[in-house]
Amino acid sequence: MLRSNLCRGSRILARLTTTPRTYTSAATAAAANRGHIIKTYFNRDSTTITFSMEESSKPVSVCFNNVFLRDASHSAKLVTTGELYHNEKLTAPQDIQISEDGKSLVVKWKDGGHHQFPLQFFIDYKGSSFVSPATRKQESRYRPQLWNKRILKDNVKDLLSVSYNEFIDPKDDSKLFQTLVNLQKFGIAFISGTPSSSSEGLTIQKICERIGPIRSTVHGEGTFDVNASQATSVNAHYANKDLPLHTDLPFLENVPGFQILQSLPATEGEDPNTKPMNYFVDAFYATRNVRESDFEAYEALQIVPVNYIYENGDKRYYQSKPLIEHHDINEDNTLLGNYEALIKCINYSPPYQAPFTFGIYDKPSDLNNNPDLNLITTPAKLTERFLFKSFIRGLNLFESHINDFNNQFRLQLPENCCVIFNNRRILHANSLTSSNQQWLKGCYFDSDTFKSKLKFLEEKFPHDK
Repeated sequence: MLRSNLCRGSRILARLTTTPRTYTSAATAAAANRGHIIKTYFNRDSTTITFSMEESSKPVSVCFNNVFLRDASHSAKLVTTGELYHNEKLTAPQDIQISEDGKSLVVKWKDGGHHQFPLQFFIDYKGSSFVSPATRKQESRYRPQLWNKRILKDNVKDLLSVSYNEFIDPKDDSKLFQTLVNLQKFGIAFISGTPSSSSEGLTIQKICERIGPIRSTVHGEGTFDVNASQATSVNAHYANKDLPLHTDLPFLENVPGFQILQSLPATEGEDPNTKPMNYFVDAFYATRNVRESDFEAYEALQIVPVNYIYENGDKRYYQSKPLIEHHDINEDNTLLGNYEALIKCINYSPPYQAPFTFGIYDKPSDLNNNPDLNLITTPAKLTERFLFKSFIRGLNLFESHINDFNNQFRLQLPENCCVIFNNRRILHANSLTSSNQQWLKGCYFDSDTFKSKLKFLEEKFPHDK
C-alpha cells in the first residue's frame, strides 16, 4: 500500500542507488486523522512523507527533493543553495525519526547536521491543484474588489469612517487595520479630521509613518506641495493644469506603490467654495473590461512597451513599461472569475509619455505600384506592426472605460481630509487651476511597506472579517 503512494522517481532511484528505509510511527489510523506524520521513506535524492491533516481524513504522500529539505533547514544557511548541488554529504539523509506524537520529523544528514520539521511545514509545502498554503501565506487574506462608481459608493461609508485620532492612536491598531484592508480591497481609503496646522507636512508624515517610512522621489525626500498658484511647485506638472487620469512617476524603475494627499484649509485670498474636483478610477476594473471585450488587444497591452521620460534640471529618467503587468501565473488566477488575483499593476501616464519605439513603422499601401520608392525606414517587423495596432485598439477601450463618468469616483476633497490610494492601481486626476484652487500636501510610500504592515496586522487580528 505504501509503495503505491510513493513518487515513481523515488522508487527508480532507490533501486539504482541505496536500499530504501521505511519508518512507521506508532500512531494509529484514527490518530493520523487528527493530524499526524504516519510514514517516511527516503533515498539519497528524495524523501517521501505520508501524513494526515486536521481537515482531511485521508492521508496524503508528498515526495520532496532532498536539496529542498536541507536548504529549508537552518543548518543549510551555513552554505549557499548552489553549494548543495552534487554534495550528497549535505543533502542525503542518514536517519529520519518521527516524533512520538507524530507532530514533527527529525532529519539527520550525513555531515552531522540535523533539523526538526513540524507537521505544519509539510502541510504548507504540500502543494495542490491551485496555490500551496506556503504561497498563500505570503499574500493577504483580503482580495482586491474591482469597482466602478456605483460599487464604490455602496462601500463609501466604511471608507470614510476612520478619523485621524483613531488612526494615529498607538495603543489601538484597529482603525489602522481597517484602513489597510480598505486599501487592499478597493485601492483607496480616507482619513477625516486631520489637524489643520499642517502646512509643514507634519500631519501627513505622521499618517505615513504609522504605516511605514516616506519614500524619497524626484519631488524631494519628504512631503511635497500640490498647489496651482505655486509656479515653482516641486510637483510642477500639476501647476495650473487639468490633467488626464494617470499613474504618478512611471518613469522610475521602482514606481511608488501608494500616495497620500491631504487637503489643507484655504489660504488668504482663496475662495473655499471653489474647490477643484478630484477623480479616481479603478484601472484594474478597466483592464478586465478590455480582457472580456477584446482578448487579443488585452494581450497587446501586456507586450507593447510605453516609453516614459522625465527631464528636469539635472534629473534624467527614462523607462519603458507595458500598460498591464501580471503576477506570475498559476492555475488559480488564470480563471476569469479570479482576475483580481492575476493583475499586478497598471502603468498609464500620458503627461510623462515619450514617443513610441515599437511597431511604429508600417508598410506603404502603394509600395507594389512604386518599386522605385526609397524607404527611409527599415522594413517593418510584421509581428510588431500588428501588435501595435492591437495595442492602440486596446488602449482605446481602456481610455473609454476610465473616462466614463459611471466608472469614476469624484469628490471635492474636504478640508482637513486625507486620501490614501494605490498608485499602481488607482488612476487619479484633479481639476486644479489658478482660478479653482486647493492646497494639498502629498507624499509616497512603497508597496513593500504596505504589504508588511498589513500582514502583521492580519496576524494580530486573525478573526477580523
